[in-house]
Amino acid sequence: MRNNLKALVLHSIIVVVSFILLIIFVATGPTLGKYTTNIISRLVLVILLIISYVYMGTFLDINKDKRYDFFVGSIIAIIGIGLWIYTFFISGKNLLEVPIELSEYWILFNVYYTPFTMIYFLLSIPVTPLLSLCTNLFPSLLMGLGLMFKRLRIRLREKI
Repeated sequence: MRNNLKALVLHSIIVVVSFILLIIFVATGPTLGKYTTNIISRLVLVILLIISYVYMGTFLDINKDKRYDFFVGSIIAIIGIGLWIYTFFISGKNLLEVPIELSEYWILFNVYYTPFTMIYFLLSIPVTPLLSLCTNLFPSLLMGLGLMFKRLRIRLREKI
């Protein structure tokens, strides 16, 4: 349970930093817009956002069995699924598209997953409720990869 709470705090840190980046990009749009429309800069930002989750996973404890590495962010997923269910039922129960007039209901969910919302925007992936449901799995999977990387690094260090 301790790793879950730590993962939630680390997820919150990533969300705050990515939200600040989003505000900077929007505020400096006219001057930095020519750089953020380039596919290379978009890919660099996407890779940085993904690596941030993997890196944050290395801050978690390895005292649990390695079979549970991908469950470290389960509290993030539970909160996200709760937000998704709430928003899904309020916004009309459509899995394939979000009508413009109902998109305001998805704001809370998108803020909770700001890094992935940015990734979808940067890669021009249309966000649907079905994709948003799958988004709930990504933080725990990426942090689990970070935890696996930490175990591997420690094992390699012990062999040397």
